[in-house]
Amino acid sequence: VVVREGERPLERDGRAAMDWVAATAAALTASPGVTVLTRTTAFGAYDQNMIGLLEHVADPAAHHARQRLWLVRARQVVLATGALERPLAFAHNDRPGVMLASAAQTYVNRFGALPGRRAVVLTNNDGAYVAARDLRAAGVDIAAIVDIRERPDAAVSRIVNQDAGGDGGISCLGGRAIVRVSGRRAVAGVEIMRLAAGGGAPMRGTSAHIDCDLVLMSGGWTPTVHLFSQARGRLVHDPELGAFVPAEPLPALRCAGAVAGRLALAEALADGASAGAAAAHAAGCGDGRAPSTPAVEAAGAAPPFPVWLLPLPQGRRAKRFVDFQNDVTVDDVALAVREGYRSIEHIKRYTTLGMGTDQGKTSNLNGMVAAALARGATPDAVGTTTFRPPYTPVAFGALAGHHVGQALDPLRVTPIDAWHAAAGAKFINAALWRRPQLYPRAGESDLAAVNREALNVRRAVGVVDVSTLGKIDVQGRDAAEFLNRVYVNGWKTLAVGRCRYGVMLREDGFVFDDGTTSRLDEQRYFMTTTTANAGRVMVHLEHLAQVVWPTLDVKLTAVTDHWAALAVAGPRARDVLAALQPDFPVDDAGLPYMAWREGRLAGLPARVFRISFSGERAYEIYAPADYAAALWQAVVDAGAPFGLMAYGTEAMGVLRIEKGHFVPGPEADGRTTLDDLGLGRLMSRAKDCIGKGAAQRPALTAAGRKQLVGLLAVDPTETIPPGAQLVLDPTRAPPNPMVGHVASMCYSPTLERWIALALVRAGRDRIGETLVATSPLLGKRTAVTIVSPVFVDPEGKRVHG
Repeated sequence: VVVREGERPLERDGRAAMDWVAATAAALTASPGVTVLTRTTAFGAYDQNMIGLLEHVADPAAHHARQRLWLVRARQVVLATGALERPLAFAHNDRPGVMLASAAQTYVNRFGALPGRRAVVLTNNDGAYVAARDLRAAGVDIAAIVDIRERPDAAVSRIVNQDAGGDGGISCLGGRAIVRVSGRRAVAGVEIMRLAAGGGAPMRGTSAHIDCDLVLMSGGWTPTVHLFSQARGRLVHDPELGAFVPAEPLPALRCAGAVAGRLALAEALADGASAGAAAAHAAGCGDGRAPSTPAVEAAGAAPPFPVWLLPLPQGRRAKRFVDFQNDVTVDDVALAVREGYRSIEHIKRYTTLGMGTDQGKTSNLNGMVAAALARGATPDAVGTTTFRPPYTPVAFGALAGHHVGQALDPLRVTPIDAWHAAAGAKFINAALWRRPQLYPRAGESDLAAVNREALNVRRAVGVVDVSTLGKIDVQGRDAAEFLNRVYVNGWKTLAVGRCRYGVMLREDGFVFDDGTTSRLDEQRYFMTTTTANAGRVMVHLEHLAQVVWPTLDVKLTAVTDHWAALAVAGPRARDVLAALQPDFPVDDAGLPYMAWREGRLAGLPARVFRISFSGERAYEIYAPADYAAALWQAVVDAGAPFGLMAYGTEAMGVLRIEKGHFVPGPEADGRTTLDDLGLGRLMSRAKDCIGKGAAQRPALTAAGRKQLVGLLAVDPTETIPPGAQLVLDPTRAPPNPMVGHVASMCYSPTLERWIALALVRAGRDRIGETLVATSPLLGKRTAVTIVSPVFVDPEGKRVHG
């Protein structure tokens, strides 16, 4: 049972209200079957009776969470969310010093602070009299209670006058309203006039001035139906209450107390006990009989007078604010209706009504009344705006919980990760994987380590963990036809035991992904994709197989985690492979370039593919994940006599830039075509494929498109700024036309200078031209020469060995 915040304690069964509340709360806390959460807000009601709760942890230590998210799925839910006090729309109601009566109550009862010295209370209901009594008891002089109702209830008037003593009590002025608040930066007084009959017509007659520095307003109480509405509960307008209330309970969710329109304390207590007992019985507890509730003294239970938008005196103009945060007035709502907006959702967006941080908790109902009056309709016909979670703001940190830092994403490691860590690898996150970036030695800089690793591949032999490559098993009678439609080049002629490089396009004609696919037997292929695109490629292929070409007999299985992979690359790569004692020939005749064999290496099962990403003689070795660590160690041991070193992703990147290989992201950035990357001849003319038609559109074949080229710094000692824009004359005044940009750059230990891959307009026709790579962010300019994107071994002699 919740006593409305700020309400002065009443007597219940002969004892103070808060004593009874404390005893009840203690009994609940001590019960083994009850969890009591204080400092907690229910912010959302979701499907299957799941309630989202946000707990503000009391006095958190530095290493503890500040907030805690609870997701509770209950058999039965009772909403006792109470009601919020509603403001009144009258002239100058936004002056500093005008506030809700309940807010002033909170100042004095909870915080012991006086919001003013002399107050005028404007109300259309009984609740403000309790607030006036509390402020009077705290030392605030109540100059008058201005009641819109002609004859306030005498019993209610006694609430504020029973302790008046000999000073005559508080003046209660019925049938009147405030028509002006004087003062600029603070309230200095109010002007009141008598209302016309019914309260809707302009006011006439003489006015009276009352000096004050505080104005309290109370337009009654609006049930907090947000959670009920979020749970798809239906709302109806209660004309007596002047607010929307739940129409009927949901099967496993019911409302009790003020949220159901029962504002009197005795009525709310009884309703809460009844709803709790019924919910417990429906959940399998108790017999459904409500327990007895304390007897309370009657206080402030009459419905409000149904006027919230107070008229102005004849001939006067003044702003009457509905939404105090977004400065929406009664006239703004009327203008929206005149402009043709009928739906309250449209009116909300036109005026920004209720779009502030409180999401209309205080303003929306008055805005709906204003819209109804402007339309000549009833509030029920206008309806409410949509209530969406969260009810109050929820910090992203609470929603994320412990999923921060290293726990933000699941950490995927390859089966060889333990060896990398023991070897002192410096790791980097690539897509969803942790990969060794480099293996620095004592006293060695990162750049020196990368240069050492890359040079060793060029001069001797290296091994790199490529287990993160996407791997897809493609099977079926129509597997070849499926690949033919997916890749730009042909696949029906690929022989069993051979591999082929392929590029996929998106449906819009731009390059999507690339990789090699090998034919295992007549109806089975083994596809590899880039690490970053592994998931996206699988989704793409599944969509094509199931939706676009459902009649093809093809089955796709993601086997990325099933197979670990390592690449042995360099002039001594075949020597290392032979030292592993394979049970199949590894000479050029037995294992030619772009072929594969299956057997055993060092007694372990493996598939060996003669494929190169580095531009050197290389072999990609795939093994079942359980055997990967043992096979890696066998390779390291067998390669030691030949100078084998492990190398990381940085050296791998250097090797691929030296060979001019593009990768999705830097070069294939979603705006490049096959021809832009210099692979136009790969497109088969004898067949169709995904994206081929779009790739032939005039804009994608026009002259002057950006094309992949290489860059050399004119001064070999200068670095090329990463991500730099390429211009003809960096001294030209803005706007300075940009002819391209740097996609990838590195220091080439082979060439002993900085190099880069870039996308330059008509780049292939500009070989030999000098541009300037400029980076305003780094404050650096470097003169560069456009060259072929293949910096090392353009004839391809090394890869064929």
